[in-house]
Amino acid sequence: MHVLLVRNHKSGSADQVDPAALLVRHGCVVTDAEIAQAARWSDSPPGSLHDVDRVIVAGGDGSLGPCAALAARLEVPIGVVPAGTANDFVRATGLPDDADRACLLAATGDRTRPIDLGRVDEVPFVNVASIGLAPKAAAAAEPLKRGLGAIAYPIGAAIAAIRSRPVDVSARIDGNLVWSGPAWQVMVASTGAFGGWAEIGSTQPGDGALDLVVVPAGRGTRALAFDAKSLFDGELARRDGVHHDRGRQVELALHRAPSMVVDGEIVQLDDRRVVARVEPDPVQLVVG
Repeated sequence: MHVLLVRNHKSGSADQVDPAALLVRHGCVVTDAEIAQAARWSDSPPGSLHDVDRVIVAGGDGSLGPCAALAARLEVPIGVVPAGTANDFVRATGLPDDADRACLLAATGDRTRPIDLGRVDEVPFVNVASIGLAPKAAAAAEPLKRGLGAIAYPIGAAIAAIRSRPVDVSARIDGNLVWSGPAWQVMVASTGAFGGWAEIGSTQPGDGALDLVVVPAGRGTRALAFDAKSLFDGELARRDGVHHDRGRQVELALHRAPSMVVDGEIVQLDDRRVVARVEPDPVQLVVG
């Protein structure tokens, strides 16, 4: 099997294993690439990739969107070897969380399941894109990740909860206005996993829809944005006072161009109007 191995050497645990050696051991012919190359190729893959049987990504959550987009363009499955700090996607989809088993599955698995590829202003994502408290939480967690690992995320969240203010936002689902007002947190989700341990809940990956979850501003709702029990149990979307909707396209209108956290990466957008959509054809994920 000819596989394209995409690595992100900046990911949290990328230097701990050599996935190429493991994949060769399992019978693969490996073409190596960096995540920046995969991001460029997702729009126009070079001819040398057209005999690739599978894309395998060794990186964190922020590497998955571009690699999923590339796999979709090549019309091949994607395998995942977790090498990040949080590895939310692996947790949400039940994939192996250690490199040895993940490489074995990615190289030899013959069973796939569909996952939805979302795009927010053309930035691909597979987990969650968030505005509000999330960018401040991610920024506060960033310098802590190397020393603390995934526990940096709830610490960053606690810092953000003190420093943040609500954002004013209007949201439309498939053209219909579903929310207008101030909010602590606005999330557009595919798997719904984020922050190393949290789930928004009620998502159905692979169903061709995105989930919109809005935690409205208010003295009684601020704590909901970081309600540990609800996030750990995947109950946030069902909590009283939280707005939840689903559809193929989510349009957000804000007073200023927002910072957004897309699969754990902070992205500064250029427009006050943000459009997130789900690709019409799902990506096939190697699961067994």
